[in-house]
Amino acid sequence: MMDFERFEDLAEIYGGEIARWPEGQREAARALLAANPERLSPVLASAAQLDRLLDLAPAQSVDAALLGRLIAAAPQATGAARRWIAGLGAALGLSAAAFAGVLVGVSLAGQAQPPVAAPAVVTARADSPITAVDVSTDLQDALEEASEL
Repeated sequence: MMDFERFEDLAEIYGGEIARWPEGQREAARALLAANPERLSPVLASAAQLDRLLDLAPAQSVDAALLGRLIAAAPQATGAARRWIAGLGAALGLSAAAFAGVLVGVSLAGQAQPPVAAPAVVTARADSPITAVDVSTDLQDALEEASEL
């Protein structure tokens, strides 16, 4: 249900033709007008008179200099937006550097040859016992575990 104040506000905003009013308000406005024509008809007549006066006014073209001044005076992007964009650029740069580092490390690891243990030359003396320990496999396993980390 529409009250008189809302009807008057809509007439002032949208003019004297109810057909120009927002669609959701038209039926309620027509019902209120039908119930109170003596009070609301002058409101519509006054708004219609203003509509006719506005229709008589010549259309103005936009001055290019004025438009330029308005655009120049418009608020600029906030500093927060610029900082966010700069932070994003820094993050992308650091990510690219880290990725390049991983690629170089992987390519170098593929080319590295594990050290080969030289065969041990054992000379035996007749009076001492000979103890031989093969550490080449243990050393090779330790090197492979370190490279997997």
